[in-house]
Amino acid sequence: MSKQKINYILMMLYQFFMVITPLLTTPYVVRVLGPEKIGEDAYANAFVQMFLVFVMLGIASYGKKIIATVDSDFNDKLDSQDKHKQALRTEFGGVFGVQFLAMWSMLILYLLLVTLFFDGSIIFYLYGFMIVAYGFDISWYFIARGQLKKIMTRTMLIRIVTIASIFLLVKTEEDLWIYVFINCFLLLLGQVYIWFFLIRELGGLSMHLANLKKYLKPILVLAVIPVSAMIYISVNRVVLGAMQGEIEVGYYNQAYKLYTIGFMFVQALSAVLMPRLVHFYETRQMDRFVEMIGFFFRYICASVLPVCLGIVTVSSALIHVFLGDAFMPVVPVLIILILSLFLAAMSDLFGMQIMVIRGQNRAYAYSGIIGSIASFGFNLCIVPVMASEGTALAFLVGNLVIVAIQLYCIRDLLQLKQIISTMLPYVLYSLVMMACILAVPHFYSGTPFYTLVIQCVIGVVSYLAILFTRRDEILYYIIASFQKKTLSKDKRMEEM
Repeated sequence: MSKQKINYILMMLYQFFMVITPLLTTPYVVRVLGPEKIGEDAYANAFVQMFLVFVMLGIASYGKKIIATVDSDFNDKLDSQDKHKQALRTEFGGVFGVQFLAMWSMLILYLLLVTLFFDGSIIFYLYGFMIVAYGFDISWYFIARGQLKKIMTRTMLIRIVTIASIFLLVKTEEDLWIYVFINCFLLLLGQVYIWFFLIRELGGLSMHLANLKKYLKPILVLAVIPVSAMIYISVNRVVLGAMQGEIEVGYYNQAYKLYTIGFMFVQALSAVLMPRLVHFYETRQMDRFVEMIGFFFRYICASVLPVCLGIVTVSSALIHVFLGDAFMPVVPVLIILILSLFLAAMSDLFGMQIMVIRGQNRAYAYSGIIGSIASFGFNLCIVPVMASEGTALAFLVGNLVIVAIQLYCIRDLLQLKQIISTMLPYVLYSLVMMACILAVPHFYSGTPFYTLVIQCVIGVVSYLAILFTRRDEILYYIIASFQKKTLSKDKRMEEM
């Protein structure tokens, strides 16, 4: 199996473990803490998220591109390992220097505001650990170099400890502070752990504050997107809490957690493809560059569309089983957010995988700014009427505006007609899958949990069957990859 395929699988596992904690613990936590405490936690989390985005700025995106470019430059120079390591050390130090200064600036400001406006709430103070954890997050370096095993080891270990700690220590509503401490402190511990790999690989750290100007400007340009996204992700939640109360924020937050689980599949392929796309573009292999973009978009259609429509179909049963009847108001919020998933996936392709690599940073930034303004304005108008559902609609509007602008900016590579023609078959396949899922309760009348499981199985099997009968390119590519791996193993066994 090629390194690219292995890295994709590892990245899928990495994203999976990033969300496995809430997936396994949420049914337990929401029942122990209840809607009020969950809302309190969601409100504090939304507040700290506004600072986290300024800690990371556009650092992860820019850092991955810079490190991947260094590796591409030295790819064929076998006699320059020392220069390669020095270049990596210099570029990493410059990018991380910006991240380090941003972390301390935001931590001081955060603690000051918590002391002044939140009566020194212990929950808000504990979330300060999360700011420090993000300040020391260097996953972008290892992702850019394709060294995902190191991240996987860290993630698996920390997540297992986190899950065990929550089940052992969180017992009543009064244990909210323990729940927050476990999540934030163990996240910080995981970031510290991975630094040992970095120092051993680079042989030290070179961080010269005088050189930060070189990195600051491009990072700030790329930061416009995450800062803008913060408006329709975090600020809109704060507005929701101020207008409708913390319980509504809790409803929205639970739906958003489920949304992020769906988005992990897109992020996994995105993180693996970006270094290769950078290499193709920098070496002027434009045919390969365009070919991989086409593959990525087809993959989005084949994987994200059925996930969206599948979750919409089972949304009521999913919330009933996963969160309980107390959280049934989450259902319409989840449906709206999940419909945004396909737009978010397209934005990741158009923005991160095309515009950033082609140097269209300013246009990329403008798309985020305009989308965020549209989302924020829409949220202010609709939240008094629709509460958490309104905030979800504002999220959808923001994504729609961003995608429309980005599509216009890359019209030389992808056109609307091409996008629709690629999407249409997968929309039809997904609708057939929905019909199969909806038919299950008419033939099976078991418990809600088992009904949900059977619906999911029927949905997956029916969709794969459709792809197989239609000889879909994506499915056959995956099958061919596994067959190639199996043949390779058999050949090695024969040689032994």
